[in-house]
Formats: sequence, C-alpha cells, structure tokens
Amino acid sequence: VEPLKPRRGTAVVRVLSCGLAFPDILVVLGKHIARRPTPFVPGSEVCGEVTAVGEGVAGLRVGDRVFGAALRGGASEEAEVVAAAVYKVPDGVDPNVAAGFELNYGTTYHGLVDIGHLQAGEKLLVLGASGGVGAAAIDLGKALGATVIACASTAEKLEFCRAAGADHLINYEKDDMRTELKRLGLDGGVDMVYDPVGGRWSEPALRSMAWGGRYLVVGFAAGGEVPKNAIPSLPLNLALLNERQILGVLWGGWKARDGNRGNSENIATMMKMLQEGRLKPVISRVYPLESSFREACDDIMGRRVLGKVCV
Repeated sequence: VEPLKPRRGTAVVRVLSCGLAFPDILVVLGKHIARRPTPFVPGSEVCGEVTAVGEGVAGLRVGDRVFGAALRGGASEEAEVVAAAVYKVPDGVDPNVAAGFELNYGTTYHGLVDIGHLQAGEKLLVLGASGGVGAAAIDLGKALGATVIACASTAEKLEFCRAAGADHLINYEKDDMRTELKRLGLDGGVDMVYDPVGGRWSEPALRSMAWGGRYLVVGFAAGGEVPKNAIPSLPLNLALLNERQILGVLWGGWKARDGNRGNSENIATMMKMLQEGRLKPVISRVYPLESSFREACDDIMGRRVLGKVCV
C-alpha cells in the first residue's frame, strides 16, 4: 500500500489509537445513513502523530499529537485528517482516551448543553447507559451537577454505570421504569431523558418525565443492524399534557452546518474539564488492530462493550 500523501488543507498522521463506535459498524455494513463508496478503511476517530502536512495548513507541524475525525480511515497505520477539524492532545492525556473522545463526548455535550440546557440539580435519565454515548452522558451529567439515573439491561452493565458515577440504577429489562423511579423517591419525574437506543424503552421514558422535561433523541441502537426498526411511535399527547419537549440531537449534521465552530469550543471546554479531573472517560478495552478488529466490531454489535473501545 502506498503511503498516504496529504492534500491541501489536510495532514497525515501515524495512528496511535482508533476509537470505534456503533456508527462505524453501520458504515462497514452499509447500513449507515451516510454511505461510503467502497473500498474504504473504517474507523472515524483517531489519535495520531502528524507526519506530513499539506498546502494551506496552519497551526499543525510534524510531530504534533492530534485527535479527531479521520478523513481516510483510522483503523490502519496512518490516516488522513482535515487539519482544521482536529485538536491537539493536551499533555498527560492518554492516546486511547483522546481517540475515543470526540464522537461520544461531542455528541453528548451538544445534546445536554447546547440543545437540552441541562442545569445543576436537575434529574437526568440515561438509556443505554453502559454504551459509549451513555457512559459519556453519565460522566458529563455528573460533571454538570445533575442527578444521573442510569438504565441498562444487565446487572453487569449496571455495575459499570455505578462505577462510572451514576447516582441511581434501573434494569429496564426486568423492572418498570416509573415504578423504580417512585421507589427511588423520584416520582415527580425526570427533567431530561438522553436516549441513544430507541425501541420499546422510549415511551416509558417519555412517561417518566416531569412537567417541561426535555427528551433528547440521540439514536436507535436497539435496532442493531437495522436502526429504523428501533424508531419508536410515541403518543404526542404525552408531550402536550405536560409541556414536554422532544428534541433531536444530530451532532454530525450540526458540526458540518456550523463549520465546526461550536464543536471546537465544546471540545476546548471539555479538554479543560478533563485536565481538571472533572471528566473521567472509560476505555474498557483496547483491541490489537492486526488480530482483533473483527472481534471489536462483533462485540459492539453484540452489545458486549462497556463504555468505549479502541483498536
């Protein structure tokens, strides 16, 4: 394979780590809303060391460590990145943490803060809380001063959520969500729902919201390879009767329309929080790229992953 050469406005990096997430697997399967022409190298998030810069690149030099989106896939020894869309890795930040940061934390911060306006003291209910964006929602929710109720499907996943900082736990495979909230003394309802899974858990979560609550629609991971199968049909009278808001969170679309300005500000804010110890991202496993990329993909699709994984 010929070494990559940077184009105008891009840089080539030696990949130190590549973050993997559910959308990456959908792209590989051809099921993602954004189809890519084949052949391509998967892996949309990288942390790497700059080895070459193209024309028109300012602010990056050979040897800089950066993280962010890979223009040409991160699951390889080197990747191409858009210079204006990557960020320098702060001192002391592990390459795996950096590689797995932007997608999950960028999405979640945009949802909780820019769209949902989460306030300290509010109650945040997180569905699919043991996954990548779910774990980010626990971490950011706590850092922003919210009470976090984590929902997941097994005892192992809930124990992970507890270790990640969740205040309360609900097994939504076994227990009724509203009954459990009452048992926890939260019968007044939650102020915000963060939902990256969809499916049969969405309506109970909507019914569990307080007056004026905000429901963030982040994704439909419950549908597996066919996300549209997890798009719920929600009775809109539930929004009307308690002035609840149903809000979409399309981080990638917003990032593109905004020219990455707002996202860059959010990343800078979160990097400061990370360096101050207010954020504690969880990388549960690092897979060897040469031997275990398929295993990593299978584990993500099989919902065996806790938090974030990298290769």
